[in-house]
Amino acid sequence: MKKSRDIVGLPVIELREGKSLGKVHSLVVNPDSRRVEALEVGERSLLKTKTGLVYFSQVRSFGSDAVTLQDHDAVQQAEETPELAGLLERKLIGSRVVTVDGTLIGTVEDFTFAKENGVLTDLYVAYEKTKGHVLLPITVVASFGRDFIIVNENYGAEAQEVDAPTVDRTGRQFVHSLEVRAIEFALDREAGQDVLDDNGEAVIRKGEKVTSDIIDLARQKNRLTQVLIAAGTGELLDGVDFTREKLDSGSRKLLETWNTLRGRSQEWLARKIDDDRPSPTGELRELWFQLQGKLAQGSRELEDSTKDKIREYVQGKTLAHPVYDKDGQLIAGRGEIANPDITARAEQSGRLPQLFLSTAANDVQMALDPIKQQIRDVLGDWDKKE
Repeated sequence: MKKSRDIVGLPVIELREGKSLGKVHSLVVNPDSRRVEALEVGERSLLKTKTGLVYFSQVRSFGSDAVTLQDHDAVQQAEETPELAGLLERKLIGSRVVTVDGTLIGTVEDFTFAKENGVLTDLYVAYEKTKGHVLLPITVVASFGRDFIIVNENYGAEAQEVDAPTVDRTGRQFVHSLEVRAIEFALDREAGQDVLDDNGEAVIRKGEKVTSDIIDLARQKNRLTQVLIAAGTGELLDGVDFTREKLDSGSRKLLETWNTLRGRSQEWLARKIDDDRPSPTGELRELWFQLQGKLAQGSRELEDSTKDKIREYVQGKTLAHPVYDKDGQLIAGRGEIANPDITARAEQSGRLPQLFLSTAANDVQMALDPIKQQIRDVLGDWDKKE
């Protein structure tokens, strides 16, 4: 005998080519014949679903780690098997069990069947009024209704008290992975910071809601983890007991990234969420955000740590715009290479930010395209104010 929950979640393999056909998602039960007629197999995720139906007779074996089929052609679409499609809605698990005299017994949590022919043998029922479970043989079932399963009033004579049904998931990957749960959590939530791709183009902007299209785009741009974290899924991750999880590659990457970011300030996250892009992108973005914060406050004075980073950054870089001192004297012209002498003169004249912006402009095309116009505007504003 086989329990349904021992089958659901198993990978499905066709033997002719050794090809994976997805996983078992449900067993299709015919209440009239009282047998498993088919298996629903394929791939199912939050965003995309592609499943088909396999007649029970097409199953080669129900193994402990996989279900095997003789041929991949055994999988058919629901519209090709209308006699099975109508049974998909008739779910045995979750059905309420009532006696013929109207006494509610409980709810079906699992069932067993003969692996040779699919004939149903027993129902695992959770009692309505206690925490116990009972095993009911199919022989006590008077009828399988659409809303209730009706059993004979003397069912107790054949019922057997049992422990709660369990399923061995050892070595199996959860169908509903941590990554999928994180996506469910993130959908319709607002991003806490921008997430950009390798070219500096926005995958999602701060305050924008996460949608299915954004999730798809994030996958294409290899930015799914960043989008999920930007949407605050750390709240979900902090509440998960990972000792009980079997992580797939996507779930593992999400967890590892979150562990490096947890406890950081929102300002830090805003600068760092995309800094896994190739250098000098991360350094450039961090300097820009620090400088932009000072400009927004109307301040011209930079912190020493910021000055040190700017001095290091500009060395050997080509100026995209000329830099002048307050008297209009040229410090360095367009096309010149920044060196320690130019840097020192720019700093003495209070023009270190302008030198940074001029040298950064050549990297902007690759890394910071969304803020290129902002840099131009800042340079223009400075010229007007001076």
